[in-house]
Amino acid sequence: MKFPDSLNDITLRKYQDLYSMQEPSNEDMVKALIGLNNEQLNKFKASEVDAMIVHLQNLLQEDTPFKPTFVLNGIKYGFIPDLDNITYGENKDLTSYINDFKTMHKAMAVAYRPVKLHKGDLYIIEDYEGSHKYSETMKDAPLDVVLGMVVFFYNLTNALLKAIPNYLEKVLEKETKSGQISEENGEVIASYTRSLKVILEDLMQLQKCVYTPV
Repeated sequence: MKFPDSLNDITLRKYQDLYSMQEPSNEDMVKALIGLNNEQLNKFKASEVDAMIVHLQNLLQEDTPFKPTFVLNGIKYGFIPDLDNITYGENKDLTSYINDFKTMHKAMAVAYRPVKLHKGDLYIIEDYEGSHKYSETMKDAPLDVVLGMVVFFYNLTNALLKAIPNYLEKVLEKETKSGQISEENGEVIASYTRSLKVILEDLMQLQKCVYTPV
């Protein structure tokens, strides 16, 4: 048992254990995030358990900046370097898994893969072969990396939604000048907008689900 000094010391696996509980108590939080059973917990002084609760509460309130790389079990993992060139398979799986902590290890296995080559801040990661390859490994990913990724995608999705009105205005202006206003373009953009809104709502709910102790 290692008492966590930061969110980096708490694994996604432990957080998923807590997340799977129905209305977890502060005691549940301590046992899940530190890794204690009832017998072990009962041996601590009441004041020590109170201190643990406050400490974990404070950790879960901390900001979690996005981390493009991290090391797990001696292996360096890197986030997808160029989201503009994300593959269809990566995008499909990532959007399917990132909206629920129960499948967050699979989302991590899509977004982060072993670094094959790096020079300075630049790096190349393994090609995507499916989330199954690293999903079990990612259950032991640090919680600060996981939450940082969630915040990153929330901010990205929010920015895309805000940019759509300007994009629509430019498309409409261009098609008006050419005399060819495409109904199909409008339907595609509307569908894309709806998809982004669903993802954003899921990510908002996900952030609210980060355990807030009572």
